[in-house]
Amino acid sequence: MLKPKELRKVIKILSNYGIKFKYSKRGKHSGKFYKGAKSFPVKAHGKKTEILPYALKGLIKKYGLPEDVFY
Repeated sequence: MLKPKELRKVIKILSNYGIKFKYSKRGKHSGKFYKGAKSFPVKAHGKKTEILPYALKGLIKKYGLPEDVFY
């Protein structure tokens, strides 16, 4: 069972896989993870924002990451 993780920790983990994070200035989802043509929007209200398990599972599926990447 995945547990929520802080945004800054998720950014650090995904940087090892070549996935970058970029803040946007407006909108409901104020940040995106991206790699090439693929992007994944997340709510980002500061580096201590927690990314919930459903979003972590979405990142795993979208980028084909190992299942245990966030444990």
